[in-house]
Amino acid sequence: MRRNHDHANHLRPAGVSGESQTVDLPEDVALALYDGLTNSRAATGPKAEDFDGLLASTSLLSRLIAHLTLSRERHIAAADATSPHANRRAIGIAAGMQPSQLGVVLERNGRPRSRRA
Repeated sequence: MRRNHDHANHLRPAGVSGESQTVDLPEDVALALYDGLTNSRAATGPKAEDFDGLLASTSLLSRLIAHLTLSRERHIAAADATSPHANRRAIGIAAGMQPSQLGVVLERNGRPRSRRA
């Protein structure tokens, strides 16, 4: 995603040719997404000042977080499924999870919590 002067945010997944897709986002949500993807700076506060604007941004961020959480869990399970000896410690570090949290996520996504059985 790249911010440009007309405040349109263009998304083009890597390896996908064709037209980019334009997504209209509130400025604070666009900045949070961009900064999170690029790890460029700490989270900033909201730009909206009115209740409706803050509520809309909160709702959008909540849906995005839920979607990204599900996607992350599927990536974790897929990484674990690559080999019976996949490095779960490395997976946990990449996911920012403790071993117990990782086990719950793996089990929830059809993978064994423990390989000891």
